[in-house]
Amino acid sequence: MKGWLFSGWTALVVLATVAFGTALVFYPRRQSLELDAFVLFLGGLGLLAGVRITREASPDVHRPSLADELADPPDVAPQRPVELERLEREVYLSLGSAFDFHRRLRPLLCEIAENRLMLRHGLDLETRPENAHTLLGDTAWSWLHPDLAEPVERWTPGPSMAELTAVVDALERI
Repeated sequence: MKGWLFSGWTALVVLATVAFGTALVFYPRRQSLELDAFVLFLGGLGLLAGVRITREASPDVHRPSLADELADPPDVAPQRPVELERLEREVYLSLGSAFDFHRRLRPLLCEIAENRLMLRHGLDLETRPENAHTLLGDTAWSWLHPDLAEPVERWTPGPSMAELTAVVDALERI
């Protein structure tokens, strides 16, 4: 009991009480603000004491280390990003149908081409098509040029995987 009376906690409470009393004497018109600060300080001390007592009551509880986390794999397998799954679906559909390529994947590829051409070369796909054609190459240009008409027959095959790979490679080279 004697250790509790002269502990650091008691010293903090006494110090806060002295500071509160001093503030009341020197600033009598701010009593509500001083009381708020005093109560907030005592509440913080109480919360800190509660955390400390709880921690001392359960000494076997510890924070997991990186080694602990690596040794215990997660229970749930990580999910693939939704955007990646959507893009894979669009590629799959685009390989089967030129219409799906024209409506789904081509706008995304054109946007990538326009951004890369503008950022890296200051070119616009529509205003300087000959320069864009040179940078993109024949295969990519044949699928991405601005005047490409929508396919008449919806079920004609889209680009082959080799052509699509060539288009992606051309975009990466820009």
